[in-house]
Amino acid sequence: MDEKVIPPSPTKDTASGTFENSIDHVAEKKVVRKMDLNLISIFGLLYLLSFLDRSNIGNANLTGFSTDLHLVNNQYGAAVSVVYATYVVFEPVYNILLKIATPKLLMTCSCIAWSALTVGTAFVKNFSQLIGVRVLLGAAEAAIIPCILLYITMAYNRDEYAVRQTYVFTFSAISGAFGGLLAFGLTRLRTAGLHGWQWMYIVEGIISFCLAPVVFIWLPNSVSEARWLNQSEKALLALRLERNKGVYDAEERFRWSEIVRCLKDPKLYVQAISHFGIDTTLYAVTTFMPKIIAGLGFTSTINAQLLTVPVYAAAAISYLIIGYISDKVKLRSPFLIGVLISCLIGYIILAVPSTSVGARYFAVFMVAIGLYASTSLNLVWASCNHSGYFKRAFATGMIQLVGNSAGAAIGFIFKAQTAPRYFEGMHFAIGMTIMSICLIGVNLCIVIAGNKRKRREIAEGAVDEPALMDQNPHFLYYL
Repeated sequence: MDEKVIPPSPTKDTASGTFENSIDHVAEKKVVRKMDLNLISIFGLLYLLSFLDRSNIGNANLTGFSTDLHLVNNQYGAAVSVVYATYVVFEPVYNILLKIATPKLLMTCSCIAWSALTVGTAFVKNFSQLIGVRVLLGAAEAAIIPCILLYITMAYNRDEYAVRQTYVFTFSAISGAFGGLLAFGLTRLRTAGLHGWQWMYIVEGIISFCLAPVVFIWLPNSVSEARWLNQSEKALLALRLERNKGVYDAEERFRWSEIVRCLKDPKLYVQAISHFGIDTTLYAVTTFMPKIIAGLGFTSTINAQLLTVPVYAAAAISYLIIGYISDKVKLRSPFLIGVLISCLIGYIILAVPSTSVGARYFAVFMVAIGLYASTSLNLVWASCNHSGYFKRAFATGMIQLVGNSAGAAIGFIFKAQTAPRYFEGMHFAIGMTIMSICLIGVNLCIVIAGNKRKRREIAEGAVDEPALMDQNPHFLYYL
């Protein structure tokens, strides 16, 4: 089918010169590997620790957390959800601020703020104090994911996004496994008048704080300025960035017309609503997995925490494979639909009252396959198909704003009173997953129609004008 023709890579010749002949591709691969080692490692650790400090409330709840704070009814669910009230509001703001405030400063300050709030959580005494800390935590952590995803689009080519985001999101899976192991050890502590869950928050907050100076020293505002590159590597990266101007132009300045252009793009709304359904899985599973697994019959807190580890490991491995293949074939939608079907099967099994323990544990693995792949690939797809820094920044910020609203709602859908089977929540997740699959199909139709129109313009003699960004006829959308 002709729509499977691969969109031209930004590495093609442009009007400003024949970059293919001027770049040493062997040296380029070495530089990209060096970028991965330095950038992705920092981003992965930022995501790992921010995700851990946000979602560790699930492990805390297994160890006397709710009892110590005298939480009643669905106050625990409210505490889970409220962090996203500020999270979703600030994400688009941080997206726009990234170039203005600089990545180094923005991400360092975010890391310091959320670390302090994580430590502070150990000393809350009641529901009101917990809510206050969680609201501030959402505002502090909201910078990390949008800034990481945008930075990747500033430093890499379009056909390199998925693998790099795969690496970063895999750290989130590692965070789940690491969090379970850490909680297993720390929540057993009873010393200095503090309970185990308090020690968990203190230690995890200190670990996060230690990352802040590393980010400030090692993260460059532009990859071509990195202290870990020599002069020849910086020169090569300068050529790479010039070659990639049709996707990202470092000289672009903020214009309100770019925001208006984004608001007129139907892809924004389709992917944003789809992301809400996708993030239902992300927040439901990462927050409530310990309780869901405990509901399989493992009454021991230790068993429930440790049994989350292989689930997260499976999520990480499957996601690495999917992300790698997606970049190789330059396709997003088939993989998105595939992993969401896996989630759907898992939810259906979990929603059947008479399902055996073994089948339910298998179902958790099925949901985990789509846990990170769906979230990341939907954002990668948007990043690939919106060009112009501020249009892309606004689009991905709005998609994440709508998607992360699922986090704000999830605590009121997976109610504490319905634990550990959460049947109402499972039914909601089934509906949201079906909705997302349908909307992915709608978005696919939009980009296919857009590519047909652009190919027609190319056939009629339209010239390649990178300055037009995604309105350039030669900028073909990824499917």
